[in-house]
Order: sequence, then C-alpha cells, then structure tokens
Amino acid sequence: MKTGRNAPCPCGSGKKYKKCCLNTDQQTRKKHFDHEGVGQPPSRKTDQNIPPATSGINIRPYALAKMCDPKKKHVQQMFRLYPELKKNAKKMITVSQIRSLTTQQLIEKIMNHGAHYDEEQFLATCEKMNSAWDVAETLWPEQLQSLEPNVSDISGLGACVLWERLFDEKKLTRVSLEMLDDWMEKGYMLLDEDRFQACRIWMQVWETFKDIYDMAEMSIEQIDARFNGSQSFFNWCQDFEMELINASIDAKEFAELGVSFLDEFVTCFADEDTDFVNQFKSTLGELYCRSGNQDAGEKMLTDLIRQYPDRAVGYIGMDMAVSIRKMDNEISALEERLKILEEAKNIPVIDGEGYDLDSRISHLKEMIEDLAANCQR
Repeated sequence: MKTGRNAPCPCGSGKKYKKCCLNTDQQTRKKHFDHEGVGQPPSRKTDQNIPPATSGINIRPYALAKMCDPKKKHVQQMFRLYPELKKNAKKMITVSQIRSLTTQQLIEKIMNHGAHYDEEQFLATCEKMNSAWDVAETLWPEQLQSLEPNVSDISGLGACVLWERLFDEKKLTRVSLEMLDDWMEKGYMLLDEDRFQACRIWMQVWETFKDIYDMAEMSIEQIDARFNGSQSFFNWCQDFEMELINASIDAKEFAELGVSFLDEFVTCFADEDTDFVNQFKSTLGELYCRSGNQDAGEKMLTDLIRQYPDRAVGYIGMDMAVSIRKMDNEISALEERLKILEEAKNIPVIDGEGYDLDSRISHLKEMIEDLAANCQR
C-alpha cells in the first residue's frame, strides 16, 4: 500500500511522511529498481490539487533578478554547464551587487542615472504602495523605461533594497512584496539548520499576507496571481503547515502558532478545494491537541468525520489525537485508535490506500498483541 505524502508517517514519529521516511523509502525503491534493471520508479505526485496555471510566466522583476543572481548555487551550476553564459552575466546588475553598496552609495548610483531622490517623497510613496518596484516606476518612470543597459535594473532593484533598509530605520508601517518574498525564501533556507526560527519568520510572512491582501474576499489562486513572487503562496501554505506540525512535536510554542495560522487559514479559505481544506482542518485538530486543548482538537476531528465519513483524513487525524491524549492504560489507548481506523475501513473510505490504512491497522494490532503478551509474563 502506498502512503500519501501528506499523511502522518507510518513509523509513528508523528511527522508527515514526506518529511520523515519518504526520502529513505524512495532511495530504497531506487536501489531495488536499479539492481533489478527495471528502470526508475514513477515520478512523485504533487501534494494537493494545484490551481490551474495562467498562460505564460508572470514573476516580479525583483524575484526574477534574485533567481538569476550569479551568486546563487543553481546559477553557478548553469555556468559550469554553459560557460558562455557567464560572460554575459558579468554585464548584469545583480541583487547582490546592489546589496553590497552602502545606502549613500546606492542613492548616488540611482541619481547618477538621472533619477531625483527625495527621501521624504520616497517614504511617503512606499506607505501608499505594496511593491518597491512599483514605487520606482512611479517616482522614476524614465529610468524604469530606459533602454540603456542596466538603468532600469539599478533604479528598480535600488528601490527594493532602499525600502528594506529604511523599513526599520524610518519605522515604515508597510512591508514591500519584495521583502515578503525575501522572508519566505529565508525561511526555506533556514529549515535544515533551525526549523523553529524558520517557522517564526514564516508567521511574520502570514501576518504580512493578511495586511497586504483581503483574504476573506480572495481565493488562493487570486493571491498567487497578484503576489507573483519566487515562491508560490499555495505551495508555501502547505509547507508552513507541514513545518509547524513537525516543530510542534518538539515544542508546544509551535502548536500554538499552528493553531493561530490554521484557524485563520481555514476560515479565510473555507470554499477552496475540499480535500485541501480538510487536510488543514485535520492538522488544526492535531495541533489543538498538541497545544494542550485536547477537547477542541477531538471535537474538530469528530466533526470532520461526521461531515466526511467516506474520507480518511478525519479518522487519521483522530487516531493521532488519541495517541497524543494522556491515558493510564496503553492497551486501551491502542484499542481506541484501532477502533477508529477500523471504522474508516468498514465505511469504507474512498482514499484509504493513500493513507496506508491497512498497514496502520495491522501495525496497531501487532502493538496490542505485543503489549498483551508482555503483561501476561
């Protein structure tokens, strides 16, 4: 049976399968395939139903510049494969070059290309807009439309870095979309070395998305279409959910953060794809339990089962909730979990294979038998 990538890991760690044993299992399968000479394993499916792509690629200039920065590892790898590209890249103005300048040097560089910089005017314009690149287009339209090499990039990227630097120094109240994109990226970069700090940064990202967009009136697809960053809002929401639940296993703080994020998320996007929203509701139920509010968590999961009795997500969530609940008799706890999963099996749920339901039931039965045998000794 195949375990769904977003389902709890069958090993019992409490983490999502895709962040626990998935990579190990894939490597095992790959070795088997290679050894037998059968070929490569099938490609992985995406986690959820991805919103339909719009025609063409639409990405903000700042995000595109970051992706093409020669200091990025993937760009350096591209240079090794195609050395001729490196020659052209030397003529580019990059984000890292702009960041290497002091604030005064950056302002002088912008003004040397004919732009008028007035700090009071710049700050006032930032407070009215969402994008630093749009600020540059408003204040310095000739430079942004210039066909001279690098003039547009110096003005546009310069505005992005200036907004970021003046944000704390001048106590701006608005975060630019470019800063938001940087925070998202910083969280991804921190995941391996400090998941806790990554989650704290991503909570700032969520709060900023709420400030910039009217989430109660917009769909996830509409937000993605307006954000146009180097990261997808849709995918990031799933990644944040996953990292919060993994972090919550080690620290209650992140269960509480997760409850805050997911409660707002399922309220804002209740009309999105049912399976997608139900997965978030199941995670919310689990995080309620991990935060110490067992009753609220189990109620949410009971309601989810009642509303969607033919879907495994509520039963799997309740199984996890019972495993979190403190019980004096371990065998009784395991038997209660087994009853929940057998109920899902008997319905039967239509997606049990994706959650490896049969394997979970077998595993619980083995645990009960082992404990019973130990008690008789």
